[in-house]
Amino acid sequence: MTLFALRKWFAVLLVSCLMLIQPLSVVNARSPLTTPSIEQVVDPLMKNEMNNLHIPGAAIVITQGDRIIFRKGYGFADVEQQIPVDPERTVFRIGSVTKSFTATAAMQLVEQGKLSLREDLNTVLKDYKITNNRYGPITLHHLLTHTAGIDEKIYKRDNRQSVIPEFSTETVNETLQMQETIFTPGSKFQYSNAGTGLLGSVVEQASGQSLHDYMRENIFRPLGMNSAELYLPQDRSNLAKSYYYDGNGYQTIPYSGIIFPGSGAANMTPVDFAPYMIAHLSGGSYNGTALLKPETVQLMHAQQFAAHKRMYGIGYGFFKGETKNGIPTLWANGGIDGFISKMVLIPSESIGIFVTVNATHPGLELHGKVVNAFTDKLLTEQVRKPLTPVDGTIDEMKKLEGQYLLTLTPENGWGKGLRLLSSYTYTVKALEAQTISVTGLFQNEGQQSLEKKFVQVDDHFFQEIGGEEQLYFHEDQGKFYMTGPMNFSLPRISFIESPPVLLALYVIPGIAFILLSLVWIARVGLRKWRNQSHTISKIVPIMALLHSLFFIIQFTYANAELVYGYPAFYQVIVASLPIVSLAAAAYLLLRIGTAKERDRWKVANSAAAVLSILYTGYLFYWNFLSIHYS
Repeated sequence: MTLFALRKWFAVLLVSCLMLIQPLSVVNARSPLTTPSIEQVVDPLMKNEMNNLHIPGAAIVITQGDRIIFRKGYGFADVEQQIPVDPERTVFRIGSVTKSFTATAAMQLVEQGKLSLREDLNTVLKDYKITNNRYGPITLHHLLTHTAGIDEKIYKRDNRQSVIPEFSTETVNETLQMQETIFTPGSKFQYSNAGTGLLGSVVEQASGQSLHDYMRENIFRPLGMNSAELYLPQDRSNLAKSYYYDGNGYQTIPYSGIIFPGSGAANMTPVDFAPYMIAHLSGGSYNGTALLKPETVQLMHAQQFAAHKRMYGIGYGFFKGETKNGIPTLWANGGIDGFISKMVLIPSESIGIFVTVNATHPGLELHGKVVNAFTDKLLTEQVRKPLTPVDGTIDEMKKLEGQYLLTLTPENGWGKGLRLLSSYTYTVKALEAQTISVTGLFQNEGQQSLEKKFVQVDDHFFQEIGGEEQLYFHEDQGKFYMTGPMNFSLPRISFIESPPVLLALYVIPGIAFILLSLVWIARVGLRKWRNQSHTISKIVPIMALLHSLFFIIQFTYANAELVYGYPAFYQVIVASLPIVSLAAAAYLLLRIGTAKERDRWKVANSAAAVLSILYTGYLFYWNFLSIHYS
C-alpha cells in the first residue's frame, strides 16, 4: 500500500479565533428526515465522490427509531455484467464489522452465565489453553477491548479457496502456541484480528456450536437477517464483486477465506444489516425480539478502555467517537478483499448509518464524507463546544516533536518483516505554545497523508482544531508514545528506525548482490577474452548468487504470498539460501585471513563477505529466514 505524502502548511490564526468564541451550542430546528431530504444531500455527493475516487459500487442504509428511513444502491455490483447495486439483494462482505457481531454473541453468553467478563479465559476453554500469556491472564474484557496483548496474525491468515473453517479451534490454538503475548493485558489498545479470532473460538466452546450456527440461531435469524452468514454463499449470483482501479480501469479482486470467522467473515445485504443497528439503538430489541438486555447494551456502548480519561475510547464491539460537529457516535469499520464497510450509530438521535463499497483503494474517505454530510446538513449546524486550551510553552511542544510509527505487523514469526513495507509514520511539529501539527493517515480521510492541527486541552492531551481526532502523548517503559490515530499507541522512532531507512537496508544490499554477481560474470568473461591466468574467487559469486536468488524470490513472490502461507520448498530451501551464503562468507574470510585465497581483489572480497554476514543477520532479525529471531 502506497502512502502519498502531501504536506500542506497553514497559519494558526484559527487557534486565536477559537479562544474568542463564546461557548454556546446551537441546534437547528428541522423537519422530519425523509427519503427525498436525504437523497438531496447524499445523491450529489455519491455521484461526485464515486467518480473521483473510482468506486464502482456502493450502498447506504439509514435507520431511525425502529424503521429504515433510507436505502439506496449506487453504481454496479458487477462492472463487467453491468449489474447495479441493489441494497435489498446485493450481498457485500463486511470484513471487520463482523467483530461487533462476535462481541454481541459473547455478551449474550455473559447474560446466560456461560462466560464472565473478568475471569481468566483458561477456566472456560476446553479444547486448548492459553499457555504463552507470559504477562498475565487474559479475560473476555481484554478480547472485547483489543487489550489482550495477543500478537497479530498475518501468516496463513487467508486462503484462496474461499474456505471459512466451521470451527476455529485448530487455527486459533496454532496461533496461540506459536506467538507469545507482547504486552500486559489491559495496559494498552492493539487492534487484533487474532484476539477476535480467539473471541469467536471462546463463543464456540461456551455455546457448543460453531460460530456460524450460533450467530444464525441467536442473531441473524431472530433479527430477520436472512442473507447474513459467515460462509461465502454457494450461489454467488447476488454476491458483489470487488475491484481495484489501476489507472486504466477496474481490476477484479478475487474472494478469499479467512481463518478467524469472528474477525471478518460475515456477508449480508445492506438492508439486512439494518435490524442489527436498530436493536442496538433500541435497548437490545427489534420488532419485539430481544437480542440483548438493555443493561447489556449500555455496557457494550459505554467506554470500557481509553488511554486517557478524555479520549473517546472503546466499548465492547464498538468504538466511540464524535462527528466533526461534535455529535457522539459509536462506530465500527471493516475491510476484506476490496470491500470496505462502516457502521455509525448516533444514539442521541436513534440513527444508524451503514455505508459499504466494493473498492479498496479509497479507504474510508467516502464513508466519512457521507456521515459528515448527513450530520452537518440534516441533524445539527453546530454542537461542538469551543476548545479551551491549557497553559503550555513552545519548549514543551517541541519535546513532542518527531516521527511516530503505526504498524499492524506481528512482532513474532513470519510477517515481522512487513514492517519494512507496510508501516506508516506520523510527523509531529510544534507550532505555538499550545498547538502542534500532525501529518499522517487519518481513517476517515482516505489513503492520503494530511496535516491536521491540534490544541492542548489537558496535560499532554490534544484535540483537533475543527475536527474529531484526539491525541495523547505519554511515556511507557522509557519509550515515548502518541496514542490517538485509529486508537493505536504509536512509539516515537529515531531516523534509523524509520520505514524508509529499514526498507533501504533490506533492498540496497539485495540489489548490490545482484550487481556483484554480474561483476563476477564480467570478470570471468574478461579474463577469458584477455587469455589471462590469474585466479578469481569462486566463493564470492556463489555467495552473491545465493543472496540474489533469495532477494528476487522474496521480493517478488514471498511478500505477496505471506497471508496465504509458504510451501515447504520455500520455507526450507529458499529461506535458507542466505544462511548458506553466510557460511560461504565465513569460509571466504577464513581463507583470506590465512592467505589461502589467491584472488587479487582481497579487499573487495572481504567487504562482500562482511556484507553477506551483516545482511543475513538483518534478514534473520526480521524473520525472513527459515530460522526466526522471534
